[in-house]
Amino acid sequence: MKLPGIRTMVLLGFLLGHFGASAQQTLRVGSYVTDRSIGISRVIKPWVDAVQADAAGALNIDTYWGGTLGKHAHRQYELVQSGILDVAWVLPGYTSGQFPEMGLFELPFLFESATEAAVVGWRLWERGLLTGFEDVVLVGFFTTEPNTLFMRTPINRLADLQHLKIRSLGAIQARWLELFGASPQTLPAAEMNQALDRDVLDGVIQGWTGMQTFRSYPLVSLSYDIPIGTTPFLLLMNRTTYEALPAAAAAAVKRHGGLEVARSGGLGYTQVGDAIREGLARAGRLRMLRPEGEERAAYRSEAQDVHEWWIERTPNGREVYDTALAIRSQWRAEQ
Repeated sequence: MKLPGIRTMVLLGFLLGHFGASAQQTLRVGSYVTDRSIGISRVIKPWVDAVQADAAGALNIDTYWGGTLGKHAHRQYELVQSGILDVAWVLPGYTSGQFPEMGLFELPFLFESATEAAVVGWRLWERGLLTGFEDVVLVGFFTTEPNTLFMRTPINRLADLQHLKIRSLGAIQARWLELFGASPQTLPAAEMNQALDRDVLDGVIQGWTGMQTFRSYPLVSLSYDIPIGTTPFLLLMNRTTYEALPAAAAAAVKRHGGLEVARSGGLGYTQVGDAIREGLARAGRLRMLRPEGEERAAYRSEAQDVHEWWIERTPNGREVYDTALAIRSQWRAEQ
């Protein structure tokens, strides 16, 4: 019997390896934060597990947490756009100008919960009203629970913010603070604690989960609980990678993204935030104020000035804003 030649064996090996590899594609999913974070543990890891189980052997997912393939928060979009990561957790606020409509989710008094904001975000994307996704595919949209005021210097009402220095997360929150005569200070989270400790800041705008992440609660004495916008998050996939997925894998990615991610993210951040509040209340560690009734309604009305300011500065801002209100109303009616 004639044995196959070396060249034939090499060719057979190549073909077997090629078709074997194409039967199961590997995705690189990563983030600059560790797998202990809420976004990874409560949203992205469950998505990874569900997709891999549902893809019926067509997909293998390798995870790279804690910045293994890129530790800089501001470069996560570049990593997925270039294909260094196939899927990444991206903060739109760190990609200036790429996603122009994302400021909507930072508007004060627009959203009362993380789930509400995330559902509206996903529905807006489905309607083609969120832009900047030419090189990527939006797998999932989720947000933090609404940010609020945490004060080192005590206040009883927002008028007491006059002349106080408050850390804001960006231009929208700065605009809102200026309504009450406060002095907005834009500082990265890494510098926030030091500024509070040295009396450089009188207070900060932050979420309940964010305050715990950065271990900031010992530096403040009061929370003034009003919804000062959310922080939106995007779970993005490289477009070329997505378009090359086997049919079963692409179906699994789509099936477990979208509203499933919006709801799991909303539930995760809400549950953890509520647990933090309850723990602080039991310990008597933090004075908690929550304006209600006419006072809260007046603050909501004043915030409309910031809403109109954002609409005027955003291309297609009016359509995006009005559509968001309509989606929000429908969602609230269904709850």
